[in-house]
Amino acid sequence: MRKNLWVGRSLLIGLVALTILVSLGMMKNRGLLDKESGISIEHLNEDQVENLHKLCKVWGFVKYHHPKVIAASVNWDYELFRIIPKVIEVKDSGEVDKVLYNWVNNLGKVKEGIRPDKKDVMVTPDIDWIKDDKFLSKELSDLLVKISKTYISKRNKAYTRFEKDSIFVDFKNEKPYPNMQFDDDGYKLLSLFRYWNIIEYYYPYRTVMGEDWDGVLTAFIPRFVQCRDSISYKLTVAELTTKIHDSHGWVRDYSRELEKYWGYNVAPIKFQLVENKIVVTDKAEKYAMDSNIQKGDIILKIHDKDVFEVIKERSKYISASNDKGIIRNMLYYLFRTSDNSLILTLERDGKTLKENINCYNLTNMFEANEKSHRLLEGNIGYINPGALEKGEIDNIMSKYRDTKGLIVDLRHYPSDFIVYSLGNYLMAQKVVFSKVTVANPSVPGEFVFDEDLKVGSNNPNYYKGKVIIIINESTQSQAEFTTMALRKAPNAQVIGSNSSGTDGNIAVFRLPGGIETAITGVGIYYPDKSETQRVGLSPDIYIEPTIQGIKEGRDELLEKALELIIN
Repeated sequence: MRKNLWVGRSLLIGLVALTILVSLGMMKNRGLLDKESGISIEHLNEDQVENLHKLCKVWGFVKYHHPKVIAASVNWDYELFRIIPKVIEVKDSGEVDKVLYNWVNNLGKVKEGIRPDKKDVMVTPDIDWIKDDKFLSKELSDLLVKISKTYISKRNKAYTRFEKDSIFVDFKNEKPYPNMQFDDDGYKLLSLFRYWNIIEYYYPYRTVMGEDWDGVLTAFIPRFVQCRDSISYKLTVAELTTKIHDSHGWVRDYSRELEKYWGYNVAPIKFQLVENKIVVTDKAEKYAMDSNIQKGDIILKIHDKDVFEVIKERSKYISASNDKGIIRNMLYYLFRTSDNSLILTLERDGKTLKENINCYNLTNMFEANEKSHRLLEGNIGYINPGALEKGEIDNIMSKYRDTKGLIVDLRHYPSDFIVYSLGNYLMAQKVVFSKVTVANPSVPGEFVFDEDLKVGSNNPNYYKGKVIIIINESTQSQAEFTTMALRKAPNAQVIGSNSSGTDGNIAVFRLPGGIETAITGVGIYYPDKSETQRVGLSPDIYIEPTIQGIKEGRDELLEKALELIIN
């Protein structure tokens, strides 16, 4: 048990250093650093946490700036294992700086590169600390400042690569170390340091996370060290990912231990936050007869625990861009269980009742049976992008060219990329719909605007009917990107509520212990450079469903779309 985290330095530092050094020496001799770091830390005091905090920042900075590391001439993961014991055993910050200076300086001299012409910069590197004489010694500061000016663009062997002719960052050179031991403190710190620095240097939305990222590092150093088994480690990783507030920030592990933790079964119902209540909106069709739960029922409790308390507990491990995104991301977590049933307390028509609901394996729980398009009354075309076959848009628009109006329901995630295929039918001319930022390969931590993104072409025969685009908190990523493009149509309106606020591609990388996680890899902005991340896309007409409408089986957003076209 680790009830006393902050312990007296004089009592423990000698024992801690001895334990680490002896273990690491044995591992060096065996040449088994790819399986074990040999580092075991029994306790950390406040000074040692500060030392590790500084090590993380220096290690990450050198990882992305030093030519030897970029050329893969040195295994920077293993170097971390070799330096951790020295950093922990020193007695003051001045000694830490000497250790770090000697370590980095031993990599060899660096040449100053040529900084590429400054582009239109959106996010600048957060590296003022390398010049902070209160944080670093002058000797170490001068060395890091020199390394910061290498400006290396060719990174084929680096931990972070850039494929030719691609704007996307590639983390494939990061090793997964699937066989790590979960009491191995070296590998756990490697996991934290790797994640922290990827966010620090290659996350386009670092400045809008709303977190003190240095403070997050300090808080999680002892927490990672405290993990003593695989599930506590994986949950701590999951909790760390929530600090970037990005709905792309999922976590999965190869052993599916997290799946087991949540439970393989789930109640066969869908829900939304409606009028500040958790409301049943649908039931899985194949299990519809297995319970008495009805659309419009308000969920009050799960096993006698307030439903919002359950959401608070579970959202600790699930990253989301905003509060509504937390509820939306709960779809496959709120009613997860290892049992075969759940007891739910409901409110229906002002009365409280309890319902024992059977739970089933979540695989294919909500199978999509909807058609990709249908003609509605009044000669109005409806497109469900979530059910599209590849290349189907041409066929659909040949049918709907002369309709009075067109509804594109982007509450459904597109199953085919339709930004340009549908956009070409709706636009009278080519128009800018988004600006995108990409990582500058030569300047880690800098994100610059790439070429403006345009949709449409000069088309005098563009679709002349009214176009209504429906969005809500389920409109995420590609669905948001599609909305940004299609709303540029001359006769388009967007209705509903704010989208997810998770626009851009998904960049996946691996952490020790067989873990995969992801972040948004490029920044997506409005043409005027205003933010979309976390705030989401705003509709032109704001409308949300009501509990009464759900009970009556009505789709109030679709009704509003029809009304706008007809009137």
